[in-house]
Amino acid sequence: MTSAQISCSEMTFLMEKMPEYSHYRSTKEASQAEKLYRRALGLMLKECGDHLLTVVEKKSQLLETQQEHLIDALIDRIGLIFRRLDREGNVCLVGHCSSTIAELEELDTRLLLLIEESMALVRGLGSDIPASSWFKNEAQRLHRDLADFGEMTEERNYLLGLGWESEFTYGGSA
Repeated sequence: MTSAQISCSEMTFLMEKMPEYSHYRSTKEASQAEKLYRRALGLMLKECGDHLLTVVEKKSQLLETQQEHLIDALIDRIGLIFRRLDREGNVCLVGHCSSTIAELEELDTRLLLLIEESMALVRGLGSDIPASSWFKNEAQRLHRDLADFGEMTEERNYLLGLGWESEFTYGGSA
């Protein structure tokens, strides 16, 4: 796949939003940096979801039921990632700061690669390409990439003190 890659401006936009964890001096600064980065990731994923929905709308007569269900499953995966990106709470690095920062930076690098591949895969499903070929070759890879993206997002949440339990304790309510 050479023609459907993420653009330089998209990659630059995302990289500019990547947090500098060593600058997390307060929970307010950390939360603001995380919010910007998570929003940037969400915008890229939204573009993927929008493209999938556009294809369904344009090709609804041509898609088989199984293909429509697969697109629904892909969109559900994106929705799960959104919920994980929307996790709220007080951001604080867990464990030893330098090792946690190293883990977060590695996760961010992997997330960038996954978002690039996911966008390329989604853009590979166009009106000029037979859908059956895409569903046979690329859809499962995209499904796997989105699953990995969701798991890495959850791992980032944990490393930032935003485990799922934060949903029940944020705002002082227990």
